[in-house]
Amino acid sequence: MAAEPQLDAAGGARKGRVIRFLAVLVLLGPPVFAQDRNSDQSRLAAAQKAFDAGHWEEAANLARGPADQSPDLDLVMGLALARQRKWSEARQSFESGFRKAPGDPRFLVELAGIAYKQRDFRIAKDRLHAALRRNPQDAYSREFLATIYFLEGNLEAALKYWNPEDKPRLRSVALMPSLHLKESLSKRALAFNAPQVLTGDALRTTESRLDLLGIFSSRRIELTPTDSGNYDATLHLAERNGWGDSKVEGIVSLLSGLPYATVYPEFYNLGHGAVNVTSLARWDS
Repeated sequence: MAAEPQLDAAGGARKGRVIRFLAVLVLLGPPVFAQDRNSDQSRLAAAQKAFDAGHWEEAANLARGPADQSPDLDLVMGLALARQRKWSEARQSFESGFRKAPGDPRFLVELAGIAYKQRDFRIAKDRLHAALRRNPQDAYSREFLATIYFLEGNLEAALKYWNPEDKPRLRSVALMPSLHLKESLSKRALAFNAPQVLTGDALRTTESRLDLLGIFSSRRIELTPTDSGNYDATLHLAERNGWGDSKVEGIVSLLSGLPYATVYPEFYNLGHGAVNVTSLARWDS
């Protein structure tokens, strides 16, 4: 029985210490980490509001803070700096945010945008490929990557990223210049037409068919964007007829083997039906 008052006394002492500790917390305010979190959220809201209003410099200043601030603040600051064309500072801000949130593809996409503005397409493509590995369904990244490949003249690679978005849709298809080849044959050579979407498979099939005809010394497919968002496709084809691209070239080809007692008679697109004759004649002993 004598032990009970001692327990009560000890318990009372502990309660007293807890009460004094809580009182100190009330006087000192909430923990520092909670204050920092609230501060980040309030700054982020203010910076985002300034950014949405088009006040880029104000948004950047509001979002600028300590190195360990929220990555969302780094993102807004980078966006605001990029709008001011301060590419180096914007890149540093995006890189800082990406180090804190390496799984967030937004920083990679924005870094790709800066590289694109500086005409560094290799870096831009690397960043976009990394972003798509984190978010394969991101339509913006696919469209951005397709555009870069298109500008580089790599149409097949561009189609790989355009096609999942049902792009590019064709408004028209034209052959330049006009061909001597029969229209029925030229139409069968094309595996695409307007208003279809130009796919990678259709492009490869068309290129293969044109090669098999054997009358085109060169070919190039050009896509031109239109105001409606669709594209005009133009096939630039160098057609060989009769002696070849020209009579002079045909004669030169024919007589090129004379020092070796050889001639190479060649005739192309006979009857405009893609019938070609290539041969060799020799008369040495």
